[in-house]
Amino acid sequence: MDLFFCPGKWPILLNRTKTVRFLIVAFTFLSVAHLPIASGQKVEQPFTVADEIGLAHFGDPYGWRAEAVRFSPDGNYFAVDTERGRLDLNKVEDSLRFYRSQDVKHFLEHSTESLPPTAIWMVHDSDREGPIICDWRWLADSNGVAFLERKVGSKERLMVADLRKRTVEPLTSGKEEVKAFDIRDRHNYVYTVTDMVKREEMQAEHKASAIAGTGRSLFELLLPDDPVRVRMSSAPSYLWAVVGGKRFEVKRGGAPIVPDGRLALSPDSRSLVTTLLVLDIPPSWETLYPAPFASSLVRIHVAGGSVHQYVRIDLQTGSVQALTDAATSNDAGWWTLGSPSWSSSGQEILLPGTFLKSKENAPSRPCVAVVDLPFTTRTCVEILKGHTENGVEEGYHLVTDVRFANGDDQRVMVSFRNHEDSYSHGTRTTEYRRTTNGAWQVTKQVDGVPEIGRDGLEVTVKQGFNEPPMLVATDRQTSRVIWDPNPQFNNVELGQAIVYTWKDEKGRDWRGGLYKPDNYRPGQRYPLVIQTHGFTESAFEPSGFFPTAFAARALAAVGIVVLQVQDLGCITATIEEGLCAVSGYEAAANQLVSKGLVDPEKIGIIGFSRTCFYVMETLTTSSLHLKAASITDGVMEDYLQYIISPERFSIEANAMIGAPPFGEGLQQLLKRSPGFNLNKVAAPLLVVAGEGSLGLLSMWEPYAGLHYLHKPVDLIVLNSDEHVLTNPAVRMASQGGSVDWFRFWLQDYDDPDPAKAEQYARWRDLRKLQEAQERTSTTPQATSN
Repeated sequence: MDLFFCPGKWPILLNRTKTVRFLIVAFTFLSVAHLPIASGQKVEQPFTVADEIGLAHFGDPYGWRAEAVRFSPDGNYFAVDTERGRLDLNKVEDSLRFYRSQDVKHFLEHSTESLPPTAIWMVHDSDREGPIICDWRWLADSNGVAFLERKVGSKERLMVADLRKRTVEPLTSGKEEVKAFDIRDRHNYVYTVTDMVKREEMQAEHKASAIAGTGRSLFELLLPDDPVRVRMSSAPSYLWAVVGGKRFEVKRGGAPIVPDGRLALSPDSRSLVTTLLVLDIPPSWETLYPAPFASSLVRIHVAGGSVHQYVRIDLQTGSVQALTDAATSNDAGWWTLGSPSWSSSGQEILLPGTFLKSKENAPSRPCVAVVDLPFTTRTCVEILKGHTENGVEEGYHLVTDVRFANGDDQRVMVSFRNHEDSYSHGTRTTEYRRTTNGAWQVTKQVDGVPEIGRDGLEVTVKQGFNEPPMLVATDRQTSRVIWDPNPQFNNVELGQAIVYTWKDEKGRDWRGGLYKPDNYRPGQRYPLVIQTHGFTESAFEPSGFFPTAFAARALAAVGIVVLQVQDLGCITATIEEGLCAVSGYEAAANQLVSKGLVDPEKIGIIGFSRTCFYVMETLTTSSLHLKAASITDGVMEDYLQYIISPERFSIEANAMIGAPPFGEGLQQLLKRSPGFNLNKVAAPLLVVAGEGSLGLLSMWEPYAGLHYLHKPVDLIVLNSDEHVLTNPAVRMASQGGSVDWFRFWLQDYDDPDPAKAEQYARWRDLRKLQEAQERTSTTPQATSN
């Protein structure tokens, strides 16, 4: 871990050679910073996958394990979290930069100042995968921040970065694996620790002459030491506390306490709010706390169900007090994120998603709720909206965080993502104030998650679809950029990208991001790659969305049009889910072809995670003529995935196929599962397995089946345990592999890099297979079911 600090009022950062650009009004800057380069200007380089890997982003936009900006409780400082990939080192680098608020206010008040304030201290940490600095938060005394340090091959440790001493040191030992924590200061904190004895017993039994496999998953039996499987293991995590510098395990009646959610330590460090499993579920909860729609697969079940409730735990005695006597919203399918939060007085607790028992003992909706401890009252701040049989309710959004504004029990901030941004970091925030009659009223709604310090100083991350992220400071009159973490993009052509909309054959609305080649000329037809699994216009995501497999701007830079599809219009876990996605892809491609933008003979598609199933559905049911396709680390709804772990996959798979794959239900699987219709696949398919051996098992069926049928299929196994990739070299293999694959099939292009010679020799053999298949084929690519 590297530490840097710069004394003085206007310190200069080490190795900083360029002045950060600024304009008086940040919004003006953001609207003009990346307009297309005018004719005649020199373009120094096209955008590449390497450029994307080197992009510094704020916080953790994919796993939500790190906030971007946070002020210290006293408002005198703020810290900023960033992460970027270092291809030169094959490492991910996380940084925490600490700023003095007064320096930033001085910069805003003096427009003649050309140099923005620099960080007074920086903490850098790097490893093979990210994020490394996780769940960071300020200490209550504003003397530093605490965070979980996550490193490959090591147990997560609780660390403290001391702003006064400019040191970083652990609060927990390397023998403990910390899962969650909350902290007031270095003498008062709580955390949960994985029961390593239980985990070691599970692993040690595989050295015995025989073990009982009944009730175990195939993953557990075949891959006992696989890192992904170990992360998924059921080893419990026990609650520990340090109060007044004394460390102890918190127990209830002599038994360990096993929290099953995030932790919120009270201001006096005497109690904790978290969620616990309800051991004896009241039968009435099935009807009192219903799912958002009748056919929802997630709901409260008394028999064999798993239900939680928010509780307050006395750390000294271990006594547990239920806060709502009701289930959390997530247990019934009303999804929320975020942690409980205490008011500064310690008298009120804010809960991100819970049911409240009605006075009439009637079914109710969940809400963001405030619990008043002295008066034992519970009030809803915001009623949650949910999913429906055909989509979502009007006004639906995903609550991502809740907190009392600066600890004020009269003001609540609810951050959320709209439905179209649910998978991304396009966040907005609503502020509520308590009225005189105790109800909560909306006072304002703003973009982002505002961090407001003393005297109204606000620091936010400003970014957009075509604008890389910048750190912007604002006071009552002025906004200025205080840090550009990506000055390298000043010399990179970012290309043209627009929001694109269309309708499918059933009239459903679709939208996505359309990335055009750098040298785009109207009237010319280009190859098209359809990228799936989400889109947002509120964030700068050069890949298109996830950094696994997708490479939108890099593909566009070499002359390929890319459509990043926001696939939120299809109802999940239904028979129609896959066919709905296929309909959207067909309509988009046909519209782009009809407008003269796309060559109908050069269309490809990429699937990742859940949308691997969508791509396989497209390959086996669609009339769309695909030239190439790829799938990475995802759901297939095939028989192998089902039978490997039926307890895990059966509920959703049965709903999507129409029945369990036994008896008469087997006919439904034979008809609807892409795995039993691989003979209909006519496009070359790149199958990429991630997440280690477990991922390879999951991706085996489409590869093995197509290989047996002598169809052009290539299998790549990423040397990674990650699903959403962060390691630079693995990202290059994944995203760079996508660029190579689609350029080969859509542009007849071979990269001359000698290191790739074997790859292209393999693909040329696949091309011979494809040409032979096309010569002997007398039927269209696929027959609609």
